[in-house]
This record gives sequence, structure tokens and C-alpha cells, in this order.
Amino acid sequence: MRALLFTLPAVLALAACVEVDMTLDILGEDEARVSGTMQMQRQIYEMSGGDDSFCTEEDGGTLTLTDAHAICSFERSGSFAEIMVSDEQNEGAGLEMQGEIVSLGDGRVRALLPLGDMSGDLEEMEEDPQMMAMMKQMMTGMSISFTVRGREIESSNGTISDDRTSANITLGVDEIFAPAEERIEVFETVLRY
Repeated sequence: MRALLFTLPAVLALAACVEVDMTLDILGEDEARVSGTMQMQRQIYEMSGGDDSFCTEEDGGTLTLTDAHAICSFERSGSFAEIMVSDEQNEGAGLEMQGEIVSLGDGRVRALLPLGDMSGDLEEMEEDPQMMAMMKQMMTGMSISFTVRGREIESSNGTISDDRTSANITLGVDEIFAPAEERIEVFETVLRY
């Protein structure tokens, strides 16, 4: 089983009018499930030649086409190594995001989702204010959302739910296009399973 790769950098995802909603459930000491959806406008999907490589069955994806959207629903379960991509797996592969889930012992886990690299070539785009303005306007209303769930969230730099069973971070246009020093680098959550 391959580790699930979130290969669309945030800027490209938003530029292609792709919305992402991903949930990571920590089920045990070395067991997790990742699920969610990636949705793009049907017109963009068809302009890409109907390329469904972003939603392969091998990665647990199911592609649904509606009149307005191409929607990839995905779900994968497995060990932490099977779910997340390590730095070693990512090295030289050109992937835009990897994650890490570490068992801390005593029924506790730390989930790290690096977000700093998601901006991809944003620095180059920042040099062209007209391009930035056009991209921001095109992407208005789009977002990328990550949620981590477990029995109890101990701490997170995301928003913790009232019942303390999940933590979420949602990146919209303003967060993606924020100056480098203001961007959130890592979504980190410590939880009990």
C-alpha cells in the first residue's frame, strides 16, 4: 500500500478551482484513516483532458462527475507509515506536502502537517502584482481544510472543537497569499486515541 500523497500544492489547487477537505482520524497506536474530498469545476476537469490521476483507486479514490463538478472522494486506512509520506519518501520526488504521525506513548499521538511548502511557486508570483490580483480574484471563496480527530485533543495550533475531539485548520485565499512571514508553517495537533 502506498502512502497517501496530497500532491496538489495549495496555489495550484486553488488556481484550478479545487477545494480540498481532508480528515485524519487517529484510531490507535499505529493506525489511522484519512478521508475527504477534492472537488474541481467540471469545466476545468474537461480542459485537462479528463485527467483523473488526482483520484486513483489505488489511493482509495472514487471519482464522481456531476454537471458542475468532478469530485474525488477518498478513504484510506493503515499504519502511520502507510498513511503519511515521510521526508525520506518525499526527497527528490517533487511532492508538495508530506506529514508525520508520531506515537508519543501512553495513548498519545502528535500529527504534523507541514503547510509552509504548500505555497509552491508563490514567491515568483508575488513579483507580479497584477498576476497576484487576478489569482486572488479567481480564487475567492475557495479553501483547503484539514481536520485531525481522536478521542481527545490535548493541544493544537488549529481550532479545537467544543467537544475536544477534533482540531481544524482552513486555508482560504488570504492565508495562502499572506506574506511569507505570516503564513502558517505547520498544523500540529497532540491528541489521545
